[in-house]
Amino acid sequence: MRKILTIPLLILISLMAEGQTPVGSWSDHLIYNTAECVAVGTDEVYASTGSSIIIYNKAFAELKKMSRINGLTETGISTITWSEETKTLIIAYKSTNVDLLKNNIIYNIPDINRKYIPGKKEINRIRTSGKYAYMACSFGIVVADLNKKEIYDTWKPGTGSETNEVWDIAFGNDKVYAATDMGVYSADLSNPGLSYFGNWRLVNLLPAPAGKYTSLIFSGNKLYANLSDPISGGDKVYVVDNASSLFSFTPGVYNKSFDSTISGFTISSSGLIRYYDINGALTKTISSYGWAIPNISQAIVDNGDIWIADITSGLIRGKNINGNISEFLALTLPGPVSNNAFYITSSNGKTIICGGATDASWNNQGRPLQISIYENSNWTSIQSGTIIDPLRALTDTDNNNHIFVSTWGGGLLEYENNNLIKQYTESNSPLQTTIPGRANIRICGMAMDKSKNLWITQSEVPGSIKVLKADGTWIINPLTIDAPTIGDIIITGKGQKWIVLPRGYGLFIFDDNKTPEVFNDDRYKKLLIQDTENQPIKSVYSIAEDMDGNVWVGTDQGPVIYYNPENVFDKDLKASRIKIPRNDGTNLADYMLKTETITSIAIDGANRKWLGTAGSGAYLLSPDGTTQIKNFNEQNSPLLSNSIASLAVDNKTGEVWFGTSKGVQSVRGDATAGDEKFSKVYSFPNPVRENYIGNVTITGLLRDSQIRITDISGNLVYETVSDGGEATWNLNTYTGRRVATGVYLVFCSSKDGSQSYVTKMLVIK
Repeated sequence: MRKILTIPLLILISLMAEGQTPVGSWSDHLIYNTAECVAVGTDEVYASTGSSIIIYNKAFAELKKMSRINGLTETGISTITWSEETKTLIIAYKSTNVDLLKNNIIYNIPDINRKYIPGKKEINRIRTSGKYAYMACSFGIVVADLNKKEIYDTWKPGTGSETNEVWDIAFGNDKVYAATDMGVYSADLSNPGLSYFGNWRLVNLLPAPAGKYTSLIFSGNKLYANLSDPISGGDKVYVVDNASSLFSFTPGVYNKSFDSTISGFTISSSGLIRYYDINGALTKTISSYGWAIPNISQAIVDNGDIWIADITSGLIRGKNINGNISEFLALTLPGPVSNNAFYITSSNGKTIICGGATDASWNNQGRPLQISIYENSNWTSIQSGTIIDPLRALTDTDNNNHIFVSTWGGGLLEYENNNLIKQYTESNSPLQTTIPGRANIRICGMAMDKSKNLWITQSEVPGSIKVLKADGTWIINPLTIDAPTIGDIIITGKGQKWIVLPRGYGLFIFDDNKTPEVFNDDRYKKLLIQDTENQPIKSVYSIAEDMDGNVWVGTDQGPVIYYNPENVFDKDLKASRIKIPRNDGTNLADYMLKTETITSIAIDGANRKWLGTAGSGAYLLSPDGTTQIKNFNEQNSPLLSNSIASLAVDNKTGEVWFGTSKGVQSVRGDATAGDEKFSKVYSFPNPVRENYIGNVTITGLLRDSQIRITDISGNLVYETVSDGGEATWNLNTYTGRRVATGVYLVFCSSKDGSQSYVTKMLVIK
C-alpha cells in the first residue's frame, strides 16, 4: 500500500506574472461534461467521468477536479462509491487497481491488480457496509477493510465449476446477496467461509433462477433483483419476499442502477429515474431536465436533492424546492469535447486537438467530427454529426483565427473564428472521391508555404498533391505518388515538400522550384530509408524540420536525421542515426531509442526534440539528439498513458501537449521560441514567496540569451544561457544555498552582445 498527499486537488496555484504556471507543472485536459457514476459524501459529491473525478463541495458550491495529475493512481475509472461510516471514497479502476481517498490523502491498494487471475478481471460495482467495501468483480466478490486499507477476503458465489461474474451486492436480514451471471446467490454474513462456493445458496424463488441479474437492492425486508433478458426487449425487476413476483417491466427500458434512499430506493434507467418508498410503491419519476433529454447512468438522493450521473450532460444536481425536484443544474468544468486526441497542433497560444482516427491500415474509425480549441485558458468545441474522422488541423500563419482541418472522408474544412465557412468536396473543388457517386474524400497532410498556398495530400486518387491558393483557386499537380496512403507533409526552409508514406512506403520528396503552377521544372524522389550503414528502415510515422534545417523522421526503429536535406536530389542521401557510447570499455555504441516507434516529433524553442512513442511515453532529447534529457512515462510522471498519438509544443508559452490513448494533458516546458528583440521580459513568480518551491522563469528573451543574476550590490549569484526564449533559476547560489531575501537584478544580453535588457525580482526567504 502506498499513500499520496493530494493537496494539489484542493489548491489552484495562481502566479503573479500574467497567469503563468510554474515550469514543470502538469495540467490535465480531460472531459468533464460526462458522468458515469456518482457518490455522495458528507461534504462533497463525487462524479466519475471515466478518466477523472468531478468534486462538488455542497457547502461552498465549489467545483474541483481530481485526476492522475494530482494524485489518482490511474486514468481509467470503472466505478466509485462512498463509505459514510469511514468517510472514504473508494475508486476502482478498469485495471482493478483501487484507491481510497480519505482526509485528502489517497491510499492505493494494488493487490487485485497484481494478483494473477485467469480470464476477465474487472470491478463492476462497490457496496459498503460498516468498515468494509464489497467489490462485485468478474471473478467473485473482493472485501476490503477500509480502516486497515487492505484486502480482507475474497468470496466465490456460484457453483464452483466455472467463474461466475458478480454484478451487484445487497445486504438484508443478516444475509449478503450477489447478482451474478448465473442467478442471485445468498449467504449468511456470519459465515466465515464465504470464499468457499458451497456456503452460497441460489435464490430459487426467482422465475429465472440461473439468469443474468445485474442489479440488487434490499428494502423493506424485500429483495429487488434486475433480470437482464435480451429476448424480452427490456429489463425485468422481480421482488422476492416469501415468494417472487414481477415488480417492474417496460419494453425498451434497461436499468442501470439501484440505489437506497432514506425512505426507500431509486431505479435509474437511461431516460428515467423512479422513486419507490419502503413498501415498493412508486412515489415520483424524473424523465426530463427541462433543458435536455436525460441519459442517466446513476442517481443518488441526498437530503431531498438528487445527484445524477448523466453520460451526455455530466453531473446534474436536482434541487429539492418545497418538496419537489423542480430545478436541474449541470455541474461541469471546461475541457475538450472528448478524450480522443489523434492529432495536436499548438502555436502562438492556441492549441487545436483533432478527435478523429484511422486504424493501422488507414481505414476509418468513424468518429464524429470533434475539434477542441484551447486559447486564453478557454475551451471551444467544433462538432458535426455528418462529417467523420478529422485527422489534422493547421492555423494560418498570418491569422490565428483562420483554420483548416483535413478529414478522412469529408474533404477539407475551412474555419474563420470557429465558424465553418467552406467545406471543399468533389462538388466544389478538384478534390476527388475514392468511391464514385459517394462522398469519400481522404485528406491527411497539410502545410502552408510562405506565399500562403495550402499544400494538401490526398490518398487513393490520381493527383496526390493539390494546392489551395490564397485567392481561393486551385493548383492540381498531375503527379500521382505510387503508394496506397499519403500521409503528413512538411515544407522545409528551402521550400522542399517532404511527405510521409505510411504502411512501409517510406518518404516522398517534392520540389516545385518555387513555381507551383509550373510542372516541367519539378523534381521529386521516392525514398526508402537507408541509414549510413546501408540498413533499411521501412516504416515511417512522423516527420519534422528543426531550427538548423535538418529533417527528423520518426520510424519503428527510433529517430533518424537527414542532414543537409536540400541535397536529396543530387546525392544518395542516407539517414543518420544517433549513436550513444556504452562506456563499458568495448568501444561499442547503441542507437538512440532503437527499439521505439516514434509516433510524433515536435521541436521546442531551444531546438530540442520531443518524441512521442507508441509504448514508452515521451522523450526530450538535446538539440543534437545525443543526450536524453527527460523520459516521461506512467511510472515516473503523471503521464496518462505510455501510448502517445501526438505531441506539440506551443512556441509562445513553452507548454508541451501530449495526446495519449487515455486523453490530453500538458506540462509547462522551460523553452519558448526566442524573440527577435527583448520585449516583455519578466520573471515569474515575482515576488517569490518564502514558501515557494520550484524554479523562477525568465521569459521574453532572445534565443540563447546570456543571463547573469546579481544581488542589488552587483555580486554575481548565478548565470546561465536561455533555452530558446526562456531561462530558469532554482534560487540557489553556486554553493547550493538558497539566496537571501532581497531584490535581484537579471541582466540579459543577446549572444553577440548587440542587445541587452535588465529586469528585477524580489525574493523572500
